[in-house]
Amino acid sequence: MLLKFAVKNIKRSKLMSLLTVCEMTCAAVITLVMVSSVLIRYQYYAPFQDMFESRGLYCEFSSAANKDFYGENKAEDFLADDDILQYLHSPERIAACNIVSCGVMTDMGLLAVNNFSYNDEFIRRFTPNLKSGRWLNESYKADCIEGVVSKNEYGWENGSRVEIDLGGKKYTALVVGVLEDSSKIVGGFAVHSSNDDFNIFFNPYDHEVEQEPLMIFSSQYLQKLGAVQGLFSGCLITYPESVSDEQLKADQQQLAKYGCAYSMTLTELDKNSKQYLYRHLYDMLPIIIVIAVLAFVSSLSSSALTTRSRLRDYAVLCVCGMQWKHCVLIELIKSAVLAAVSLVLTIIAAVCIPQVLSVSIIKSWISIGSVAVIVAMYLLVSIAAPYFIAQTSTPKQLLYR
Repeated sequence: MLLKFAVKNIKRSKLMSLLTVCEMTCAAVITLVMVSSVLIRYQYYAPFQDMFESRGLYCEFSSAANKDFYGENKAEDFLADDDILQYLHSPERIAACNIVSCGVMTDMGLLAVNNFSYNDEFIRRFTPNLKSGRWLNESYKADCIEGVVSKNEYGWENGSRVEIDLGGKKYTALVVGVLEDSSKIVGGFAVHSSNDDFNIFFNPYDHEVEQEPLMIFSSQYLQKLGAVQGLFSGCLITYPESVSDEQLKADQQQLAKYGCAYSMTLTELDKNSKQYLYRHLYDMLPIIIVIAVLAFVSSLSSSALTTRSRLRDYAVLCVCGMQWKHCVLIELIKSAVLAAVSLVLTIIAAVCIPQVLSVSIIKSWISIGSVAVIVAMYLLVSIAAPYFIAQTSTPKQLLYR
């Protein structure tokens, strides 16, 4: 019965109801976009946050780490993953990108392909955006050579099998996933500044720019097969908290001897990263607060206006046997119906906007929570305004006016 009266009230004030739905939808969508703009940045920091916050080094190698860097630089002298750790002051762990000496075979001969490999630390922590398929399994879970490929002109897609040559031995790699073009991956060279943050750790792989497709493997799985790999750009090395600044500086100098073209401490990298995230959050926060305040004021005004216009109708209902408190519930149910319609429109907008505009909306509990706060605030106002207005009069007073 109360729902029936609530729907009738919506029909009687169609324009006000339409404006309320539009207002709530706009507030929810704008909030989603603002929150997503912060989460988009944080999603690249979060997987490695504990490593960024550790004592350690971030390194980029000019070509590939080589223990005979000033000599002949033969491929068999490349240093991969754990190899580099033996030359440093008791590091704890390494998360690294490697370049792989790997030939991709076809009937036409060898193909031009960039070959990267990640150790299990990377594979477990970070999954790039995929167009199809899945990300790599960690080495101990894989039962074959798994590869993820970028956009390519060779027809490789999820499920394709590619013949590869690892140091004279032929193997078949199974393509388990395809990267979205321009998807950010770990590795590649970044443009540096005085305030380098976690963004230098990730670089978009654009097929049109690189001119060659990319294949990514598990470095630890390839290591079992004797593949030649060398540390490449994008390497995190963490140490115990007890490591001194002097030891870190000494290790930076040592790494330079093996081809490290750029390095910085993780302490500095993390400091710059948090400043970057907080700066963007502070930029977005005033906009979100203003939207919330406008939505609150507008909801209060519309709720008060519709309640006042229906007071005499509620008085008649009370004379007919309805309790006065139920009149307040009618307004709440009406608001809940409008909020439900607004939520449906918000979901539709969240799906359509990224496809039409170059705007990303991150689906997360924080995004859902921000919209839930707007809806809860609207419903709170919707019951508060009618309650206080109803307290100022009785059904008898309203009928005798």
